[in-house]
Amino acid sequence: MVVPKPNYVWYVYPELKHVSFSSIGEWHYQLLKKYFRVEPIDELAFPTIAPIGYPLVLMQPYFYVMGKVGKKIARKIDRYRGIIGVDVADSDHLSSFAVNLANYAKALIVPSNFSRNTYINSGVKVDVHVIPHGVEKEWIEAPPQSPQLFTHLAKLKQERGYKLLLSYQTHSPFRKGLDLLLRFYQTLIKEYNNVLLVVKTAQGVGYFPETVENVGGVLEHHMDGKVIIKWLNEREKMELFDLVDLYVLSSRGGAFEHPALEALTRGLPVIGAKGGAWEDYLPEWALIPSRKSEQVLPNNPVHDGCGVEMLLDKAVDRACEILNNLEEYKAKVREYVTHVIKPNFTWYKIGERLKAVVERYL
Repeated sequence: MVVPKPNYVWYVYPELKHVSFSSIGEWHYQLLKKYFRVEPIDELAFPTIAPIGYPLVLMQPYFYVMGKVGKKIARKIDRYRGIIGVDVADSDHLSSFAVNLANYAKALIVPSNFSRNTYINSGVKVDVHVIPHGVEKEWIEAPPQSPQLFTHLAKLKQERGYKLLLSYQTHSPFRKGLDLLLRFYQTLIKEYNNVLLVVKTAQGVGYFPETVENVGGVLEHHMDGKVIIKWLNEREKMELFDLVDLYVLSSRGGAFEHPALEALTRGLPVIGAKGGAWEDYLPEWALIPSRKSEQVLPNNPVHDGCGVEMLLDKAVDRACEILNNLEEYKAKVREYVTHVIKPNFTWYKIGERLKAVVERYL
């Protein structure tokens, strides 16, 4: 007879590759270690490991792993205390395939109320808990970083008087609103001609020295040659955020969009479409009137719904207002971070919420 061991948890996540799930998975693992006995397990190794000690399993990303090896896991399901799936909702609907997989779990963890509503409205019957992504206190408290990696941007800003816009476009360009971002920039530059668009892509960081003629083109084809190709560490990311003046969250879909939260913590004004997952942490003035978009990830087996897209004329108006009153808006951000972000979105606070969910199922 298997004797259950108290507080025994397996955390399954992509340990061996750099993706957003691995970053969040590592944070969850480190937070849970403070309260439980936790074994980290790579997602590829998990199906081959025989369960020992009747563990409670947290699995991230749940749908990817279950979609590939769900049958193998199902054969051993009675040897686990249960599986808590950790995943996202990149649109406002889950496919029937995803809903069927979701209902094998004991519970699910998602990073936003938008995601939770998507799961419930799509037919998921198990408990769905919201555990947001977070930031270290250092992101809030560290002084501005002096330019070391992005010296060319600092020089452009100083010599030419540019205001810098930043956007992350790391994958799924339609979901991330790449076309919206570039149309927004084309319009803004006609009204506010000393702005420079800085873009973080999966390949690196670069910028547009002038308006982009071919909005469907590959980003690097339009850049000035100053493209930095590397994985940014935490200090380098802070440096980038500290240099720019406005973060443009152009995404149509997404379950949280972590860079926008990081931007706020560094005192950076943000704009994004009203109605998205980021409503959980963005101030009201940052939310741009929007409309429902088309399907954000066509042919995706899990996320088959739509999103929201900001109205570009409203986004340009708000951007001009912020850039013309930058110190006022930075003061608003600082106050908001003190009263909303710091009490609710630091990893310490999120660790307490994660602990409470795991305890419920142990």
